[in-house]
Amino acid sequence: MPQKKDPSVSFSESGAGQKGISASQEEDARQMIDMLRGDDVSGRIAAANKLESVAAALGEERTREELLPFLIDGVDDEDEVLAAIAGSLGKLIPHVGGPARAHALLPPLELLLAVEESTVRDEATESTLIVADALPQESFQNQYAEMMSRLATREWFTARVSACALIAKGFGRLTSDQQESHLQHYASLCRDDAPMVRRVAAHHLGAMCPN
Repeated sequence: MPQKKDPSVSFSESGAGQKGISASQEEDARQMIDMLRGDDVSGRIAAANKLESVAAALGEERTREELLPFLIDGVDDEDEVLAAIAGSLGKLIPHVGGPARAHALLPPLELLLAVEESTVRDEATESTLIVADALPQESFQNQYAEMMSRLATREWFTARVSACALIAKGFGRLTSDQQESHLQHYASLCRDDAPMVRRVAAHHLGAMCPN
């Protein structure tokens, strides 16, 4: 991220990251973190594409508590960097603690689902659906369902665009009460003031019908 100087995402505090990670892997991850903080856009893109390596070196706990907040702080970065981050987040499920902890990936994804650039939103949507498939039912019906509701009612139309695909594809896993409320959300999206939201809602309407 540009001008990021967060010292918490490093390897100096605990001396090392995940057990079983070689010194060369740890050094590569350290370099990736430095690149994420740097001013060079191409370097940040390259580092964002290697978040799996960084997370593997940090370990599950530090990935959740340090790397993900670090990424959240950088959502004002260049679109190319954000797209790379969005695409990488869906690959981090094993590195945050598996499906039981996969909901930790939702906060950065929720922010990326609302950005203006469509390529970023597309990558974020793909990763979000991967995370959704991995979530236990309880996490899906709590954190994930709440995120869908927030996106569907956000002021920025870009968030509502993203909500269309998520609701359509996740509708079947909701409780009956949640289905009722999310069906109302989807009906509102179909009548949205923004033409793009209406188009995307219509596009995904077929996925709602079997439900």
